[in-house]
Formats: sequence, C-alpha cells, structure tokens
Amino acid sequence: MDEHKLVSSCADNFIFDDPYEDAPVTRDQLPDYMCRWNHRAQQAGSDNQWRLDYEVRQDKDNVLTDWEWWELSGTDLKGMAVVQTGDQGVLLERITYFNRNSSKPQNKP
Repeated sequence: MDEHKLVSSCADNFIFDDPYEDAPVTRDQLPDYMCRWNHRAQQAGSDNQWRLDYEVRQDKDNVLTDWEWWELSGTDLKGMAVVQTGDQGVLLERITYFNRNSSKPQNKP
C-alpha cells in the first residue's frame, strides 16, 4: 500500500466511517485503519480482493456520489458503501455490513 498516494487522494476533511471502528477515521488515521482492515480481512480468510456490483453514480453540485454493493472474496463479508468525491479529493466513504442471520457478521473484519 502506498500510504502517500492513499492520503494525498483524500480531502483534508476526509472521513471514513466503518461501524466496527470506535469513531470515524480521519485522513491522517487512514493508513493505520487500512493496516487494521488488511489484517482483519486476512483473518477472515480473504486475499483482500473485492467484488463491486450495482453501482449507482450521481454528479450533483460538483460532488460525485457513488453507491455500490461490495463483497470481500473468500468471506461472508458484504454490504453497501457510499463514496463522495469532489475537487478536493475523496470527501467521505461510509460502509455498512449485511448479514441475513444476525446484526453483525460472523467474521468481524
């Protein structure tokens, strides 16, 4: 992972919101979050390959909003994500988890 490239693609006020984190992740915290995510994905049995489907995009008021269904290969982890991007870079990413049989996935990422 190229931490500089990752951080530089995000707006100064970037927020990544993952319900398994204690609080939203800021731009400066993103590299540490991604390391935690990669570790969780490996523990769940994934090679961190993603399948994205059902993408819907809206370009409004100079903000591109992208909604998509995501699945993490090799696991039961899946859900929805919304990503907002503007001239400053990525503004927001918010993910949710789907599990038909419980309120939280069995393989917590």
